Amino acid sequence: MKIVSPRGVLSLLLAVNLLNYVDRQIVYALLPLISGDLHLTDAQAGSLASAFMVVYMLAAPPIAARADAGGRRPWIAGGVALWSLATAAASLASGFFSLFVSRGAVGVGEACYGAISPSFVAERFPADSRGRALAVFSLAIPVGSALGYAGGGLLGAAFGWRTALC
Repeated sequence: MKIVSPRGVLSLLLAVNLLNYVDRQIVYALLPLISGDLHLTDAQAGSLASAFMVVYMLAAPPIAARADAGGRRPWIAGGVALWSLATAAASLASGFFSLFVSRGAVGVGEACYGAISPSFVAERFPADSRGRALAVFSLAIPVGSALGYAGGGLLGAAFGWRTALC
């Protein structure tokens, strides 16, 4: 197994975390387009955020406990794969139910990543630089969120909501 430097791990997980927050937020920028196309009510559109958050909130603690007991890497990789596939699946949604299920699956995938990756980063840095490393890692939260909203809105307007999710 090739050993990756702590900065290499931080760089990779920062990039993935950026995508994490883009994927998390992009749907909200696209909601007017999605709602119009799929004829969603306001309540249905609003519940898409709940689908993601409730599943994320319920999935994160048991996933983190299992990852602590059996290794973080497979959980991180599996979570990234799941949320990526679920986001792409949302682009194929034919109605509210399929979109709701895909957002729930994004919640599970992001729980795998979000609950585990900060500790994966932290354990690679000594105490005197751990805070700085986690601050860099967390930079993805506002930047990725902003890119999800702005980029999603621009992509949706130019190419349609389905293409923006791919």
